[in-house]
Amino acid sequence: MPSERGLSRLSGSGRASGSGRTSDPSRSFGLGGRGPWLGLVAGVAALGVVEVLVLHLVAGALLPRPVALTVDVVAGVLTAALLAAFVSPLWSRHRVADGVVRLRLGWVAAVDVALDDVVSAAVYRAAPARPLELGAGFDEETGRVSLVRTMAAPAVLIELSRPAAARVQVLRKVRASSVLVGVAEPDELLRALAPTPH
Repeated sequence: MPSERGLSRLSGSGRASGSGRTSDPSRSFGLGGRGPWLGLVAGVAALGVVEVLVLHLVAGALLPRPVALTVDVVAGVLTAALLAAFVSPLWSRHRVADGVVRLRLGWVAAVDVALDDVVSAAVYRAAPARPLELGAGFDEETGRVSLVRTMAAPAVLIELSRPAAARVQVLRKVRASSVLVGVAEPDELLRALAPTPH
């Protein structure tokens, strides 16, 4: 369950009375270690190479050469695109700028949230029965989007006053009521999300 470290805004608009935003410069936050994601990428790459090789052999044996060549090209392009998407989270960062929180897991997933729509944010403590899951996910029951590059990094749960448009699994579009993000600097992200008193 979420810890007590966090922030909360109490009005219907998501902003506490007497608080506001300043024009702070853009800030970015790392997603934590790359090791687990590198392992995932290596597994996907190995599987992709095997699939392309098998398809090449089967197409070469059963199809006319021009058709087999076309199959090879299409399979190669699709595999390269998939690998590029899986590699992209290795260099991804979350950003807060111009009143918007831009949460990213490379090309795999993305959520943009207006700071004024953030109701609360707190460091998240996963329950043993429901641990963090690697990657990008969406819980249909709760409307929660999760963006996690490594389960070893801390996570921050951001609750929203209204659903935000989100993208998971590269192309799937959903509406997020809350966002769970892995982040290397949770306290700094919480400070960036907190309202600034006048």
